[in-house]
Amino acid sequence: NWLELTYQAQVTPWMVMQPDFQYVWHPSGGAPDWTGLRRVGDEAIFGLHNSITF
Repeated sequence: NWLELTYQAQVTPWMVMQPDFQYVWHPSGGAPDWTGLRRVGDEAIFGLHNSITF
């Protein structure tokens, strides 16, 4: 399961910024982490996309 939120903002007539937030529950289906002692935890991902038009 995951949730994604995003929004585009026209910052100037030639630039668009798009922040992005994603949250993933039970990534890899609850597989063990690299230590083998715990399961992989939930993940929060933040991103930013920028488009410039010339």
